This record gives sequence, structure tokens and C-alpha cells, in this order.
Amino acid sequence: MKFILSACFLICFCGLFAGAQVPALSDDERDKLIDQALSFYYNGKPVQARVVAEILKRHFPEDAFFRELTAEIIWLELSQKAAPQTHLSKEVDLTLVKENTFLVEQFKEEIYSGLVLTQQNLNDNPNDSRAIFLRGMLKARYGGFVAKFESGLRTIREADRETAEGLGLIKRAIGLDSGLCSAKYLLGLTKYTLLQKGIEEWKAYIAIRLYSEVYNVMDRRLDLGEIFSIFRESMRCHSDYYFMKDVEIDKMFVFQDVLTKQAGRMDDEVLPVLEELNRRFPENKQIRDNLFLVRLHIRNKQH
Repeated sequence: MKFILSACFLICFCGLFAGAQVPALSDDERDKLIDQALSFYYNGKPVQARVVAEILKRHFPEDAFFRELTAEIIWLELSQKAAPQTHLSKEVDLTLVKENTFLVEQFKEEIYSGLVLTQQNLNDNPNDSRAIFLRGMLKARYGGFVAKFESGLRTIREADRETAEGLGLIKRAIGLDSGLCSAKYLLGLTKYTLLQKGIEEWKAYIAIRLYSEVYNVMDRRLDLGEIFSIFRESMRCHSDYYFMKDVEIDKMFVFQDVLTKQAGRMDDEVLPVLEELNRRFPENKQIRDNLFLVRLHIRNKQH
């Protein structure tokens, strides 16, 4: 509680003096703050992560990445409040979402502000791969937000449309700049999610193939072998762009999550990824649990 009060004070303090001149940050200082924000985030501490993100926004008010990063952090904070026991689950309590409307509005403000900034960049250079990529991330994140937190309040079609537009932009950006190839995991994750929905419910299977714009953007193909190939290709990629730091980590989380669910068949492949994530984010319970499970599977196979 003491830290939360301090965090709130710092955010308000930064806002109060937003008009004051902000000293420039070096690239190293910027990168250290990004790493700090992501460390808090992936250790399940969105309040602390947001404090750092607000500092970055103040130093780089024209950079859409820090809007996207802040939106990502707010998503986690709202997840923890709307599903406090299972915030990693897709299911949330819509009553609790309504009780935290201020977070919903803050999330949307970050998204809209980021979209304005990327559009300004694209007005100057329509083929700016960075702006296209960040715009795609903002759009896809907004679509996912509508699907998760506003089900019944907004249509699934809106979520599908926004997500499809975002993924299309991400695909285009990757085509323009191979240095963005780590983001291909997002395409693999989308295909995997659609495939699983279709397996779990026949009505979803039909609806996806008849109506989903996301399915069309994914070339209307959902093959598990291809999905694993996309994940592995993404894992082989590495980007030094500062605005890809969250992607470089997130692809590892998605990779371990999907492979851990394969009934022990891919334990040897996923083990080093889990060990690396556990080293970097020791307070992440999901990683600790999955690491324990994979080690148990491997140990049982040896006896």
C-alpha cells in the first residue's frame, strides 16, 4: 500500500509539472527504464510498471511505443482487478470491469493517443515500418481488449475487425523490415487461438470460417504444424529495436505457454525457455508452475 500511494503521488506529480522542461535521456537510460518497467510487468506488478512507463511518456511524448506500453500495463492491472484469482484467464467479471471504468478509459486514452501519433508519422512517410508496426500493435491490442473486457457491451465483430486490421498492419510492417520478424509469434498465436476455439466449440468453428476477418487475414489456414514453425521462426529472430523489447520477452511467454500444453511432447524444447524466464522473472507464478511441471515430466520419462 505504501508503494502504491507513492506511485500515485509520482504519477500526479509528473502530470502537475508536465509543462516543465524535461531533461533528455540517453538511449542507455531509456533502455534501462524500459527494462525496469518490463521487469515489474512480467513479475505481475503493473502499478510499479506504470510509474516507470509514465516517466518514459513524459520524456518521449511523441513516441507511440510508450503509449502502447502503458496500455499493455493497464491491461494487466485491469485483469488483476476484474479476475483477481485468475487474471491470466480469458474470463473476467464484467461487474468488476464496470467498477474499474477509470482503467478502461485510461487504456482507451493511451490507445487513441498512440494512434494519433502513428498517423502523424504515416502522413510524413506512408512506408514507415516502425509506425505501421506500432499502429498494428495498438489496433490489435484494442481489439483484444474489447473482446475480453467489453463482451456484451460491444460486439464481437468490432473486436474481430480491429484485431484483423492490426494484424494486417503487423504483417505489412514485417514485410517492410525483416528486423521485426520476432513479432511473427503474434501471427502464430492468433492462428493457435482460432484453431483452439474451433476445436472446443463447433459453433465457433463455423462462425470463424464464415464471418471472421481475422481468419481472412491469417490466410484462412489453421495448421498446427505451421503454427509451431511460426513460433520457432520467431524464437530464432532477435531485434535490437528498443520498441521491440516487450515483443522479445512476450514471444517467450507465448512459446512456453503453448508448448507446455502439448501433453509433455515438447518438454525438452521448452525447458530452456522456462529456465530463462524464471531467472529473469522469479516472481511470475505461471512460469514457476510450468517449469515445475516440465521438470516433473522429464524426470518421470527418465525412470
